[in-house]
Amino acid sequence: MMSNQGFSEFERLRHRSPSPMASSNLVSNISGSGFGSWNGLPQEPRLSGNPGMTMDWQGAPASPSSFTVKRILRLEIPVDTYPNFNFVGRLLGPRGNSLKRVEATTGCRVYIRGKGSIKDPEKEKKLRGRLGYEHLNEPLHVLIEVDLPANIIDIKLRQAQEIIELLKPVIIEVISG
Repeated sequence: MMSNQGFSEFERLRHRSPSPMASSNLVSNISGSGFGSWNGLPQEPRLSGNPGMTMDWQGAPASPSSFTVKRILRLEIPVDTYPNFNFVGRLLGPRGNSLKRVEATTGCRVYIRGKGSIKDPEKEKKLRGRLGYEHLNEPLHVLIEVDLPANIIDIKLRQAQEIIELLKPVIIEVISG
């Protein structure tokens, strides 16, 4: 039988190139039985406190007013009042930047839905009636969806609604005298 020729485990590790994989504690999550609870994924650190207690997004115990709530607000777009106005283009802005800015500043998700929400009328006609496109049978509208703590959700919804209301057309009458 051949031996290790005088090299112990320590000597073999010492003469290797320095590598993070060359440490002897690669499998540190093995129990005494030889089989551990290691499943290839790093374990989350256990936090002290009640196991049923929820944590907010900053890692502190959540207060009753900071539980997340999901709300959806529907805003009708007055297409009948302003038939020649491009509401979808105005809402989207150049390359969708206006809509992205509303979403970024308010933390809300904004969806343009209903008849005329798809640019290509032929594509809209084909999709109408399909699963997931039921909104195409409704008049043009905007959905504002928000999933935030209850103490700030109303403020964010109102803020998004006010910004979108600003995008509606303003008719200025010129009085000649």
